[in-house]
Amino acid sequence: MAEEVADVLRGRILAGRLKAGEPIRQEHVAKELGVSRIPLREALSQLAAEGFVTLAAHKGAVVAPLSLAEVEELFELRLMLEDGLLARAIPHMGEGDFAMLDALIDESRAPDGLKRWGELNWRFHEVMYLPAGRPVTLKLLRRVHDNIDRYLRLEITMSAEGRSRGYREHEELVELARARDVAGARKLLARHITATAENLSRTLKARAEA
Repeated sequence: MAEEVADVLRGRILAGRLKAGEPIRQEHVAKELGVSRIPLREALSQLAAEGFVTLAAHKGAVVAPLSLAEVEELFELRLMLEDGLLARAIPHMGEGDFAMLDALIDESRAPDGLKRWGELNWRFHEVMYLPAGRPVTLKLLRRVHDNIDRYLRLEITMSAEGRSRGYREHEELVELARARDVAGARKLLARHITATAENLSRTLKARAEA
């Protein structure tokens, strides 16, 4: 039940129906969705962990702000970490790795792929970089991806073009890795991450001006 409530509230935040800084009226939401306060509190705790809301004593839950500066910093850090991991991983990747990557791309294109985008996107990058043999760097990258997930959800939910580009570039990245084209893969990765950051920046600016 808590997961279902979280899905509803997350969807409203991503669609802009609940705006940054807006308080979430828990009594109203509980009544509207026909749930008790316990699953609602669990849902809000989950959304707080994902970065969608902030929880404060005596203030309740408030939709977390979207920060353009944070987007820029997170994507700079992401590119720095992923570039090194990719270069180290490609020479050690085998057919088992490529089969898993292909399967994850297929899953992301499935009807429920949009709902599971954050999970599937991370799994794709995790499988891609595990052969690098850098567990500490990968753990750090996971934290960056967790912080970035809200912004990625905004991009892929609001933009069909963004989703199509993401699928296509993941497929191209696997093809380059199969060909052991490290330089080509690094170039594509940089373009992939930079384009996503730029699209998100435009989306955030448009929402701020609306």
